[in-house]
Amino acid sequence: MEITNNFAPEQKLGSGTFGVVYKGVLKDRMIAVKKLRFIPDIDDKQFKNECELLRRLKHQNIVQLVGFCNETEKVAAKYEGRIVVAEEIHRALCLEFVPNGNLGKFLSEQRHILNWNLCFKIIKGISEGLKYLHDVPINHLDLKPDNILLDDKMIPKIADFGISRLVGTKNTVKTLTPLGTIGYMPPEFIKRQIISKEFDIFSLGVIIIKILTVVMEDQSIYFTDDRECIEHVHSYWKKKLQGMPGYESLEADCKQVRTCIEIAVVCMDEDPRRRPTMKYIVHKLNKLELKENSRRSSPEEHLKGAISRYNAEAPTT
Repeated sequence: MEITNNFAPEQKLGSGTFGVVYKGVLKDRMIAVKKLRFIPDIDDKQFKNECELLRRLKHQNIVQLVGFCNETEKVAAKYEGRIVVAEEIHRALCLEFVPNGNLGKFLSEQRHILNWNLCFKIIKGISEGLKYLHDVPINHLDLKPDNILLDDKMIPKIADFGISRLVGTKNTVKTLTPLGTIGYMPPEFIKRQIISKEFDIFSLGVIIIKILTVVMEDQSIYFTDDRECIEHVHSYWKKKLQGMPGYESLEADCKQVRTCIEIAVVCMDEDPRRRPTMKYIVHKLNKLELKENSRRSSPEEHLKGAISRYNAEAPTT
């Protein structure tokens, strides 16, 4: 594939459960190309139909699919001691290029610049993107910080959301079971391989907890119950915000902190039937944001410092 210089090693951006990602250029536009590991259960027609569906999806909090490749190449292969001609299928997705890397890397390397407004912006953006996917409906089934990318304005974009459709549910289950990130999988999947929207809700709860606690010095604290977790995280952020000179929105932000940690806890309920829907979560966050922003003169000003510092420190690729 010319746009990636034939998948040259120096163009490689990373790899995941279902393929390897390369940087490329298409019509003077930087893109990311995900070379999929071939899974035979999906035929060419079904693959094309699913890609056409995914290409029509547009939301600021999901990574845009801009094109795809599905080619068959005849190659020489050895079979039972003889050289035979075999067909080799190559499939790839051409995706919007998102410059600031993934959320997992950001949380591990740049957490020192996290302020509350940036945390809330990321949590709300992920939630809105996931609601959009569930409305399609698409279940992500591998939602984790490494699959959430950040653009130059620190807007989160969910990636890899259509993979379950492109490889089939059975293959998704087989692949996630040995390779997936256990900490982001709900108990009903680990025990009985049950797949539903509630799978993603659980993963979202874990991500929110990660965002809220990554700045804490001791992230390994064991909580005996949900209420203790809520109070501890809320207390930490309240002290952190109180320690900022000239901080004017303590009450508003503390309320947002409490709401986010409460949402995270209920998202992680062991019973999937008790987990909230994405519609409810987004409504709760929107209502909270509107109410609290009315008390602030310019809420975006709180984000500018953190975003500019991160963009200055982010590695260029």
